[in-house]
Formats: sequence, structure tokens, C-alpha cells
Amino acid sequence: MTRATISDFLRNHAVVRPDRAAYIYCHGDVTWGELDRRVDKITAGLYARGIRAGDVVAVCVTDGPVQIEMLYAAARLGAIRVGLNYRFASADIVKLIAHSGARLVVAETQFIPLLSGSQPDLGIVDGGNGQDQTGAYRTLLESAADAVPAYPADAPFAQICYTTGSTGNPKGALWRHAALLHAIAFTALELGFREEDVFLHCLPAAGVPSIAAIWNCVLGFTTVVVPRFQTELVLDMMAMHGCTTTLLVPTMLTELCEAAEARPRDLSRVRRIYYGSAPTTPALIQRGMRIFQGVEFEQIYGSTEGIGGWYTKLTPADHLHALAHDEALLASCGRPMAHCQVQIIDDKGEPAPAGEIGEIRVRGDFVMDGYHHDEVLTRETLRDGWLVTGDIGRLDKNGYLYIVDRKQFMIITGGYNVYPVEIENVIAQHPSVLEVSVFGVPDEKWGEAIHAAVVLRRGCADDSETIRAWCHEKLARFKIPKSIEIRDQLIRGATGKIQKRAERDRFMALSQ
Repeated sequence: MTRATISDFLRNHAVVRPDRAAYIYCHGDVTWGELDRRVDKITAGLYARGIRAGDVVAVCVTDGPVQIEMLYAAARLGAIRVGLNYRFASADIVKLIAHSGARLVVAETQFIPLLSGSQPDLGIVDGGNGQDQTGAYRTLLESAADAVPAYPADAPFAQICYTTGSTGNPKGALWRHAALLHAIAFTALELGFREEDVFLHCLPAAGVPSIAAIWNCVLGFTTVVVPRFQTELVLDMMAMHGCTTTLLVPTMLTELCEAAEARPRDLSRVRRIYYGSAPTTPALIQRGMRIFQGVEFEQIYGSTEGIGGWYTKLTPADHLHALAHDEALLASCGRPMAHCQVQIIDDKGEPAPAGEIGEIRVRGDFVMDGYHHDEVLTRETLRDGWLVTGDIGRLDKNGYLYIVDRKQFMIITGGYNVYPVEIENVIAQHPSVLEVSVFGVPDEKWGEAIHAAVVLRRGCADDSETIRAWCHEKLARFKIPKSIEIRDQLIRGATGKIQKRAERDRFMALSQ
């Protein structure tokens, strides 16, 4: 019995809506019919190079035609796709190629030096610029489209998706085709996508955002793809193509707010902005809703291990209720989606009552099979049928989930447990603050001292004492940062998230 994949969805759209734009790139667009024909040829080209079902194919390119086509072609062949983020260090990329067992790598010309030292046995295909000039990748399109056997039943895995490494060494989550389709289908249902939508994709599709890049394969709507997040380009593309929806991480929303305020565009067709991937301060949400007036905001919470299946959502109605009646609700990431069960467990692994802080665990058919080549970590993460997320949070009496922080970022100062997110939310309310990251550092007296790294908005000149005074008015004494550092910018990871661990390591190195 063969399994359904995103490739089958593509084939159906090629029949039902062959002339509709599937993807719009900076240099042009491609219809569902043309995309299907190109994927047929690329699949045959991969087969001619020696790739078989179950083999691993790695891709290291900016988002564009090569990235998208390889997602569908790997699924059509039964190969396992691995995305390599070009923002990683060369040593990390080489390690991931070896760890995944990739037999072939398709890489953009400018990123080929990052692969130096790797030895995939079927070589490296030069993908040109990954956009309109695709180098040797074009030769894959010269293959006979009927030269590939039928998709085999014994190729269950779609991807090995590596985490961004924000909490340590990258880990490879094993994604089944069935779980991937489950995640995509319920996302389309829960987030209210429409066939007439034009979705703007601006997150790097090397990792989990590869799901967002193929959300359109369910309903057949059009997706606009930018090579990498560039604030002005994103706003220009949204205006030019009449985009209706997009997905952002908080740092992206911050930059779009700054740019849209400085130079407004006609974004009248935008109906909803989804955001997530990292804790988002209520102050930023309020600012976004003020600048993008009339646009619905919806927060989603998930992780690599959940295959982009998303665990909870804070709906547009929740946002409006929060602004009118209960602003504290903006600190929540919403209530469980229909396909997901969410629990808080205490230190003994037992379900905790409403309001009590504990570790978040989830359950559903969208969960990964485990970590590639890591049985120990798999057993620690997948326990008793649940995915233990490593996030700390609480559920209120109405079922709203509040993420307190990552477990390893909790600060113990003077015997008190302090969660950085609470302090970040307070500092972010200061009118001069653009971004903030709070973490603990060793302290002889307190065990750990609270440190805040702060980026100010353009034209603001407040000093650390002004921000500390602000904290004195809004936080318990033991939660006030012992030190506040004004930074030009914070360290970001592959998807644009602020890297708390890297910020802490940088500060510790300077303090020695």
C-alpha cells in the first residue's frame, strides 16, 4: 500500500487548477501545472544520479524555486529531505551532512564553500543562485519524466528536520509523511486558510518553516516566496501581490512595524498575520495591531518535534477580547487546537492542576518518530505517548496556555525561581525599548544574578538606570535585573529568533 505525500497533493492541483500560480518568486511565477511537470523531471534527474527511496538528499539554498521543487521531488521519489541552513557555521553544516547520511547535496554556488570537508558519495549539485539562475541544477530538468518507478510503500519518512540549536547542539527530528500531512491539513483547518489566499513566505525553509512553504498544497492557494527576510522587500512584495496572510517570528514583526511606520504601503488586502516560534511580548502585539489596523492577529505555538503541527492558538477573537477586557491574555499562546492534547506535568510527571507551573507536554498524530541516531534523547523526549517539550508553562481555568520559559533558562536567584519571560514582558513595555533578552549569570552572593540585554528604538537615548527604575515600579525586588546592558542588536538564530544562550555566552566571555 503506497502512502500519500505532498507530491500527490501537487498532482491533484495540477489537474484541478493547472493555470493558477502556485508560487510567485522575485523573478516570476510558476503555475501548479508547470510545477508538477518540473518536479517530475527533477525527480527523474535525482533517480538518474543514483538517489533511491529512503536515501537522504540535503539542500542548502535560499528560499526560491530550488528549495520548493526539492521538497516536492524528494517526496515524489521517496527520498528523505534534509534542509541545511546557510546561516550555520561550516563545521556544523558538515556535521549535519555526515549525521544525516546525505548521499547528495544541492547547494547554492555561494554556499558550496560551507560544505568543504563533507563527502556525500553522490556529490554536490551546484544550484546557482537558487532563483532564476540555477547552474548545474538545470541538468536535472533534462531527464525523461517517466524514468522513475512508483513510490514504494517502505519509504515512510519525509524529512530529517534539524533544530536551530537555540537550546544546544542541533537535533534531527524524524518526520513521517503521514504525520506531515496530518499537521498541514489541520493547520489549514485551524488557521482558516482559504483557496483565494495569497500567503507570503519569508521564514527560512531549511527547518520547520519548510512546512509553511508548502501550506498551499492543501487548498491550492498562491504562495509568494522571498529568498530571505528583508524588511523592505517583504512589505513591497506584500503590497505588490496583494498578500492576504503571512507568518512571522517576533523579531520580524518588530522590524516590519518599524518599517511600515516609517514608510506606509497599501496593505489593504492583508487580513491576518500569524506569529509565533518564540515568546512575543504583549507590548509588541499591541504595537503591531496599532500599526496594521484592521488586520487580524493570531499566535501559534509549536516546535520542530511537532512537525509544524502547532499545539495552541490565540485567535483573532482572543486578541480583540484582550484589548477590550483583559490585556494579560496577550501573554498567553492560546488554547489547544482540535488535533492536539496539552498537559502541564509536575516534577513527578503527574498532571498539574490549573494555574500550577510545570513542564508542557503534548500528544497527537503530528509528533515526530524520534531523533535521528539518538535513542537516549528520543526516550527522554517521547514518554508514555507524550512529547515532552522542555517548555515551562501553566494552563489557566479556561484552558489558555501561558509559556513561562524554556526549562533550562529558569533563573534561581537568592532561592527564588525567576522566569525571564516575565521580566522581558515588563521591560518591553518601556516606550524606548525595541527588543530585550533576559538571562541569569553566576553570582557569588545570589547564586545567579539577573541580566538584561536591551536594544533601544531609533532616536532613543535612555540609559540602563532609567530602565531599572521602570522595573522597580512593576516587578518584585528580587526580579529586578542586577545589570542592564544597552546593545546595538541582539544575536539571532537561523529563523531570526533571539538566541538567549548565545547572548549569555557572549556576556560571560566579556565578563571574564
